[in-house]
Amino acid sequence: MKIIHGDCFENLKKLETESIDCIVTSPPYWQLRDYETPGQIGLEENVEEYLEKLMNIMNELYRILKKSGTFFLNMGDTYSNVNSKFSRRINKKRGKENIFKTITRKTDVKRKSKLMIPERLCIKMIDAGWILRNEIIWHKPNVLPEAVSDRFTNDFEKIFFFTKNQKYYFKKQYEPYSEKILSAFKDGIIPTGRKKLLESGESKMTMKKINKPWKAEYNEKGRNMRSVWSVATKGIREGHYASFPEKLVTRCLISGCPENGTVLDPFLGSGTTLVVAKKLGINGIGIELKKEYIAIAINRIKEDLFTKIEVI
Repeated sequence: MKIIHGDCFENLKKLETESIDCIVTSPPYWQLRDYETPGQIGLEENVEEYLEKLMNIMNELYRILKKSGTFFLNMGDTYSNVNSKFSRRINKKRGKENIFKTITRKTDVKRKSKLMIPERLCIKMIDAGWILRNEIIWHKPNVLPEAVSDRFTNDFEKIFFFTKNQKYYFKKQYEPYSEKILSAFKDGIIPTGRKKLLESGESKMTMKKINKPWKAEYNEKGRNMRSVWSVATKGIREGHYASFPEKLVTRCLISGCPENGTVLDPFLGSGTTLVVAKKLGINGIGIELKKEYIAIAINRIKEDLFTKIEVI
């Protein structure tokens, strides 16, 4: 395992071309919070500047990803509120004090509208040569209530599944059949997956009417996994604001990273990508700007003395 401390873009330029098998990451969202670290991404005054910085990073990721590589990008959206206010509580001898930092958003989008930032970035990436294979809906069944009364509560984010070539490494994943489909298999009426060809002059409806069963190939593993993933969020004891659920990262790595491959997380945060990579026996590289988060990541990854972590 290797963790690189410093600016994401500058350190990506040092990585070897076509050396990474899989990328799993979630960049800081636009004006969601202040990480109090010089050089951080996400506090730009306008969306265009934010997207420009991210595209510089995406272009480097394209360069270092292998031709057979995969890229799972998690991004959340935000609304066009006029101001963003971040609070920071500090301890003083005489008590606690809240310090608020207000950042103005420069946008022509009407207030209360979603900005569609993830979609804007994806369109730029497609125009730059990336291939978008899936928009995965990450449904959060345990999402916290929102203090709103004029819209529905947002309970999902998107994970965008990109590749750089039309042919790439992918291990097919399965999920259980629905009860309806399982019953249909038992009756031998409804096909799922590859079906046995009907004889000349026969049709599905005809066979159903005369109660003549026809066979479909049943896969014990289940059906091809769908693109709505219901995965609960899970906090960590260190209190990192935006940690990935391990189940989510596991699904990405099992499907998109070969055995003995290398996964990169250029916005490592609390280190979940490398935690999962270690459990799966996959090599991992992380880049993180905030020293405090690197300490959290090392603590989470190094569960035993046999784990070697190189910090640069």
